[in-house]
Amino acid sequence: MRTIQLLSALVISFQCNVFASSQKDITFLIAEREYKTSETLPQFAKQHLSEKFFIRFCRAPNEGEKRNQLSNSSAISKADLLFISVRRRAFNERTMKLIRLHISKGKPIIGIRTASHAFQLRKEKVPDGHQEWPEWDREVIGGNYNGHYGKELICTIQHATNSVDHPILEKVKLPFSTQASLYRNSPLPNTSTPLLLGTVKGFSAEPVAWLHQTPAKGKVFYTSLGHEEDFKKGSFQILLKNAVNWCLN
Repeated sequence: MRTIQLLSALVISFQCNVFASSQKDITFLIAEREYKTSETLPQFAKQHLSEKFFIRFCRAPNEGEKRNQLSNSSAISKADLLFISVRRRAFNERTMKLIRLHISKGKPIIGIRTASHAFQLRKEKVPDGHQEWPEWDREVIGGNYNGHYGKELICTIQHATNSVDHPILEKVKLPFSTQASLYRNSPLPNTSTPLLLGTVKGFSAEPVAWLHQTPAKGKVFYTSLGHEEDFKKGSFQILLKNAVNWCLN
Protein backbone atom coordinates (compact mmCIF):
# COMPACT_ATOMS: atom_id res chain seq x y z
CA MET A 1 0.00 0.00 0.00
CA ARG A 2 2.79 2.40 0.94
CA THR A 3 4.54 1.68 -2.36
CA ILE A 4 1.38 2.58 -4.29
CA GLN A 5 1.01 5.81 -2.28
CA LEU A 6 4.62 6.78 -3.01
CA LEU A 7 4.16 6.06 -6.72
CA SER A 8 0.98 8.14 -6.79
CA ALA A 9 2.76 11.03 -5.10
CA LEU A 10 5.60 10.83 -7.62
CA VAL A 11 3.16 10.85 -10.55
CA ILE A 12 1.34 13.91 -9.15
CA SER A 13 4.65 15.70 -8.56
CA PHE A 14 5.79 14.90 -12.09
CA GLN A 15 2.53 16.15 -13.57
CA CYS A 16 2.77 19.40 -11.59
CA ASN A 17 6.35 19.95 -12.72
CA VAL A 18 5.45 19.31 -16.35
CA PHE A 19 2.55 21.76 -16.09
CA ALA A 20 4.75 24.39 -14.46
CA SER A 21 7.49 24.03 -17.04
CA SER A 22 4.96 24.42 -19.86
CA GLN A 23 3.66 27.74 -18.55
CA LYS A 24 4.67 30.76 -20.57
CA ASP A 25 6.27 33.81 -18.98
CA ILE A 26 4.84 37.33 -19.40
CA THR A 27 6.97 40.26 -18.32
CA PHE A 28 5.30 43.65 -17.97
CA LEU A 29 7.31 46.84 -18.46
CA ILE A 30 5.45 49.68 -16.71
CA ALA A 31 6.75 53.24 -16.75
CA GLU A 32 4.04 55.85 -17.24
CA ARG A 33 1.85 57.85 -14.88
CA GLU A 34 -0.99 59.41 -16.88
CA TYR A 35 -3.12 56.27 -17.23
CA LYS A 36 -2.22 54.53 -13.95
CA THR A 37 -1.21 51.25 -15.58
CA SER A 38 0.97 50.55 -12.54
CA GLU A 39 -2.39 49.79 -10.91
CA THR A 40 -4.60 48.55 -13.73
CA LEU A 41 -2.18 46.09 -15.35
CA PRO A 42 -1.29 44.14 -12.17
CA GLN A 43 -5.01 43.88 -11.40
CA PHE A 44 -5.74 42.69 -14.93
CA ALA A 45 -2.90 40.16 -14.83
CA LYS A 46 -4.03 38.77 -11.47
CA GLN A 47 -7.63 38.41 -12.61
CA HIS A 48 -7.13 37.14 -16.16
CA LEU A 49 -3.61 35.75 -16.62
CA SER A 50 -2.02 34.54 -13.38
CA GLU A 51 -3.56 31.05 -13.41
CA LYS A 52 -2.21 30.26 -16.86
CA PHE A 53 1.04 32.25 -17.07
CA PHE A 54 4.03 33.25 -14.97
CA ILE A 55 3.80 37.01 -14.41
CA ARG A 56 6.72 39.37 -13.72
CA PHE A 57 6.84 43.16 -13.47
CA CYS A 58 9.56 45.67 -14.28
CA ARG A 59 8.84 49.24 -13.19
CA ALA A 60 10.38 52.69 -13.28
CA PRO A 61 9.41 55.63 -11.04
CA ASN A 62 7.55 58.52 -12.61
CA GLU A 63 9.56 61.33 -11.05
CA GLY A 64 13.15 62.21 -10.30
CA GLU A 65 16.52 61.08 -11.54
CA LYS A 66 15.55 57.39 -11.50
CA ARG A 67 12.63 57.69 -13.93
CA ASN A 68 14.83 56.15 -16.65
CA GLN A 69 15.90 53.23 -14.46
CA LEU A 70 13.82 50.09 -14.85
CA SER A 71 13.80 47.81 -11.83
CA ASN A 72 13.95 44.02 -12.20
CA SER A 73 15.06 44.38 -15.83
CA SER A 74 16.71 40.94 -15.73
CA ALA A 75 13.16 39.53 -15.98
CA ILE A 76 13.11 40.63 -19.62
CA SER A 77 15.46 37.78 -20.50
CA LYS A 78 12.97 35.26 -19.04
CA ALA A 79 9.98 36.58 -20.98
CA ASP A 80 8.12 34.66 -23.66
CA LEU A 81 6.03 37.82 -24.12
CA LEU A 82 6.86 41.44 -23.32
CA PHE A 83 3.81 43.53 -22.41
CA ILE A 84 4.75 47.21 -22.61
CA SER A 85 3.18 50.29 -21.03
CA VAL A 86 5.98 52.84 -21.15
CA ARG A 87 5.96 56.55 -21.99
CA ARG A 88 8.99 58.54 -23.13
CA ARG A 89 11.81 56.83 -21.25
CA ALA A 90 15.44 56.14 -22.12
CA PHE A 91 16.53 53.08 -20.16
CA ASN A 92 20.14 52.12 -19.65
CA GLU A 93 22.08 50.31 -22.36
CA ARG A 94 21.80 46.93 -20.64
CA THR A 95 18.01 47.15 -20.41
CA MET A 96 17.64 48.28 -24.01
CA LYS A 97 19.92 45.47 -25.13
CA LEU A 98 17.67 42.94 -23.36
CA ILE A 99 14.61 44.34 -25.13
CA ARG A 100 16.37 44.23 -28.50
CA LEU A 101 17.50 40.66 -27.82
CA HIS A 102 13.93 39.60 -27.02
CA ILE A 103 12.81 41.03 -30.35
CA SER A 104 15.75 39.59 -32.32
CA LYS A 105 14.70 36.12 -31.15
CA GLY A 106 11.28 36.56 -32.77
CA LYS A 107 9.44 36.71 -29.44
CA PRO A 108 6.12 38.58 -29.30
CA ILE A 109 5.32 42.08 -28.08
CA ILE A 110 2.10 43.65 -26.80
CA GLY A 111 1.95 47.42 -26.40
CA ILE A 112 -0.83 49.58 -25.07
CA ARG A 113 -1.48 53.31 -25.22
CA THR A 114 1.82 55.20 -24.72
CA ALA A 115 3.92 52.20 -25.83
CA SER A 116 3.92 53.77 -29.30
CA HIS A 117 6.25 56.48 -27.95
CA ALA A 118 7.89 54.39 -25.27
CA PHE A 119 11.57 55.09 -25.89
CA GLN A 120 11.82 58.63 -27.21
CA LEU A 121 12.29 61.54 -24.85
CA ARG A 122 10.67 64.86 -25.66
CA LYS A 123 12.97 67.64 -24.41
CA GLU A 124 15.11 65.96 -21.79
CA LYS A 125 18.73 65.11 -22.33
CA VAL A 126 19.45 61.40 -22.58
CA PRO A 127 21.38 60.40 -19.43
CA ASP A 128 24.88 59.05 -19.87
CA GLY A 129 24.83 55.30 -20.49
CA HIS A 130 21.17 55.36 -21.57
CA GLN A 131 19.52 55.02 -24.99
CA GLU A 132 16.52 56.19 -26.96
CA TRP A 133 14.90 54.18 -29.75
CA PRO A 134 13.27 56.68 -32.17
CA GLU A 135 12.46 54.00 -34.77
CA TRP A 136 10.59 51.83 -32.24
CA ASP A 137 7.10 53.00 -33.22
CA ARG A 138 7.40 52.29 -36.93
CA GLU A 139 9.81 49.34 -36.88
CA VAL A 140 8.50 47.35 -33.93
CA ILE A 141 5.00 48.58 -33.07
CA GLY A 142 4.09 49.21 -36.69
CA GLY A 143 2.55 52.57 -35.89
CA ASN A 144 2.73 56.20 -36.91
CA TYR A 145 2.09 58.22 -33.76
CA ASN A 146 1.51 61.93 -34.37
CA GLY A 147 -0.18 63.19 -31.22
CA HIS A 148 -3.88 62.97 -30.43
CA TYR A 149 -7.24 64.69 -30.64
CA GLY A 150 -8.70 66.59 -27.69
CA LYS A 151 -9.33 64.74 -24.44
CA GLU A 152 -12.88 66.06 -24.23
CA LEU A 153 -13.96 64.12 -27.35
CA ILE A 154 -15.71 60.79 -26.74
CA CYS A 155 -14.28 58.10 -29.00
CA THR A 156 -16.34 55.20 -30.42
CA ILE A 157 -14.59 51.89 -31.15
CA GLN A 158 -15.68 49.64 -34.02
CA HIS A 159 -14.36 46.94 -36.36
CA ALA A 160 -11.87 47.73 -39.06
CA THR A 161 -12.64 46.38 -42.54
CA ASN A 162 -12.28 42.57 -42.79
CA SER A 163 -11.26 42.18 -39.13
CA VAL A 164 -14.49 40.74 -37.72
CA ASP A 165 -13.37 37.10 -37.70
CA HIS A 166 -9.92 37.60 -36.21
CA PRO A 167 -9.44 35.53 -33.00
CA ILE A 168 -8.29 38.58 -31.04
CA LEU A 169 -11.78 40.04 -31.51
CA GLU A 170 -13.65 36.90 -30.47
CA LYS A 171 -16.39 37.80 -27.95
CA VAL A 172 -15.36 41.47 -28.01
CA LYS A 173 -18.68 43.35 -28.05
CA LEU A 174 -18.63 46.34 -30.39
CA PRO A 175 -19.11 49.21 -30.62
CA PHE A 176 -18.05 50.63 -27.27
CA SER A 177 -16.88 54.07 -26.19
CA THR A 178 -13.70 55.21 -24.46
CA GLN A 179 -12.56 58.29 -22.60
CA ALA A 180 -9.05 57.79 -24.02
CA SER A 181 -8.16 60.58 -26.43
CA LEU A 182 -7.95 59.30 -30.00
CA TYR A 183 -4.35 58.94 -31.17
CA ARG A 184 -3.40 60.11 -34.66
CA ASN A 185 -1.80 57.07 -36.31
CA SER A 186 -2.87 57.40 -39.94
CA PRO A 187 -1.55 56.24 -42.23
CA LEU A 188 -0.20 53.02 -40.75
CA PRO A 189 2.74 51.33 -42.49
CA ASN A 190 1.65 48.82 -45.12
CA THR A 191 3.04 46.06 -42.90
CA SER A 192 0.39 46.67 -40.21
CA THR A 193 -3.10 45.15 -40.19
CA PRO A 194 -5.83 47.24 -38.50
CA LEU A 195 -8.29 45.42 -36.24
CA LEU A 196 -10.21 48.28 -34.63
CA LEU A 197 -10.98 51.87 -35.58
CA GLY A 198 -11.81 54.83 -33.38
CA THR A 199 -13.93 57.80 -34.38
CA VAL A 200 -14.60 61.18 -32.81
CA LYS A 201 -17.11 63.70 -34.12
CA GLY A 202 -15.82 65.83 -36.95
CA PHE A 203 -12.72 63.77 -37.81
CA SER A 204 -11.82 60.74 -39.91
CA ALA A 205 -11.49 57.33 -38.28
CA GLU A 206 -8.10 56.34 -36.85
CA PRO A 207 -6.72 52.84 -36.23
CA VAL A 208 -6.74 52.02 -32.51
CA ALA A 209 -5.68 48.36 -32.58
CA TRP A 210 -3.56 46.50 -35.11
CA LEU A 211 -1.19 43.63 -35.78
CA HIS A 212 2.39 43.89 -36.93
CA GLN A 213 5.45 41.68 -37.25
CA THR A 214 8.97 42.44 -36.07
CA PRO A 215 11.92 42.09 -38.47
CA ALA A 216 12.56 38.70 -36.80
CA LYS A 217 8.94 37.63 -37.54
CA GLY A 218 7.74 38.07 -33.97
CA LYS A 219 4.05 38.76 -33.41
CA VAL A 220 3.04 42.27 -32.34
CA PHE A 221 -0.30 43.48 -31.04
CA TYR A 222 -0.74 47.16 -30.24
CA THR A 223 -3.71 49.22 -29.09
CA SER A 224 -3.86 52.91 -28.34
CA LEU A 225 -6.56 52.08 -25.79
CA GLY A 226 -5.49 51.69 -22.18
CA HIS A 227 -7.13 54.52 -20.27
CA GLU A 228 -7.91 53.71 -16.64
CA GLU A 229 -11.61 53.53 -17.51
CA ASP A 230 -10.96 51.10 -20.39
CA PHE A 231 -9.88 48.43 -17.90
CA LYS A 232 -13.37 48.52 -16.38
CA LYS A 233 -14.90 47.45 -19.70
CA GLY A 234 -15.42 43.76 -20.41
CA SER A 235 -14.75 44.26 -24.12
CA PHE A 236 -11.32 45.75 -23.44
CA GLN A 237 -10.41 43.03 -20.94
CA ILE A 238 -11.38 40.32 -23.45
CA LEU A 239 -9.41 42.13 -26.17
CA LEU A 240 -6.21 42.07 -24.11
CA LYS A 241 -6.73 38.50 -22.94
CA ASN A 242 -7.29 37.34 -26.52
CA ALA A 243 -4.20 39.24 -27.66
CA VAL A 244 -2.06 37.50 -25.04
CA ASN A 245 -3.35 34.08 -26.09
CA TRP A 246 -2.83 34.89 -29.77
CA CYS A 247 0.73 36.07 -29.19
CA LEU A 248 1.64 32.97 -27.19
CA ASN A 249 -0.27 30.42 -29.30
